[in-house]
Amino acid sequence: MPKQIVLLSGKIRSGKSTLSNLLKDQFGFQVVKTKDVIRTLARERLGREIESDRLEMQKFGNTLDHETRGRWVRDALARAIRDLGSAGPDARLVVDAVRIPDQIRAIRQAYSFSVVHIHLKAPDKVLEERYKRRPSAGSAELVSFSEAQKDKTEARVKELEDPADFVIDTSRCLQQAVLVRAATHLGLFSRAYDKRVDVVVGGQYGSEGKGHITSYLSREYDVLVRVGGPNAGHKVFQEPDPYTHHQLPAGTSRNPSAHLILNAAS
Repeated sequence: MPKQIVLLSGKIRSGKSTLSNLLKDQFGFQVVKTKDVIRTLARERLGREIESDRLEMQKFGNTLDHETRGRWVRDALARAIRDLGSAGPDARLVVDAVRIPDQIRAIRQAYSFSVVHIHLKAPDKVLEERYKRRPSAGSAELVSFSEAQKDKTEARVKELEDPADFVIDTSRCLQQAVLVRAATHLGLFSRAYDKRVDVVVGGQYGSEGKGHITSYLSREYDVLVRVGGPNAGHKVFQEPDPYTHHQLPAGTSRNPSAHLILNAAS
């Protein structure tokens, strides 16, 4: 399981590629570009290149979404993780970019708490101006931002703002400021305080999600403690299937190097 997977979404020219490249250059992220995946799959299935044709790439991407319910992005991410080999568990990856809820859902189901979804946005007038100033991409590039937005999937990308973990308006920030805001949310900067002991407590009658929270936080700790008897079950969603911890602390599978403490009643 990778240390962190960042999913970027946003309209064309919202700054996704810029942010992914900055995360790569300054924090060592591995970048999975869906446009490169589309080109590879198109080459395999169609036997030809669609490298500079945005309209054809949009259509082929829509076909992949329809056939796989968005799982083709998850599969490409899984291949990238496998290629990392032994470095995979310590890796941070960024996906540039996701376009529909099914793509995000498939990745979250596979990698659960490792996933953070960041949505970038800007007013359409700003995006239109950026599109006009873009570097020349060849004769097959659509002539305007509004033409690119006619694609039904592209037109609905703005709906990914609501389910995102973090939203950044790139019209209000310089590129480096966007990186700083994203990096802060992702916890990439060192913290000035030392953690000692944190306790996860349920405030109702069980099944509040304590196991999920503990599992998510576990990689930051050296010691994991389980209280309560073995009849309690903490279900944690992880690849490939959910796993229920009946005896060991819920974070054991995500931090196998941690010391484990079980109370006497266990």
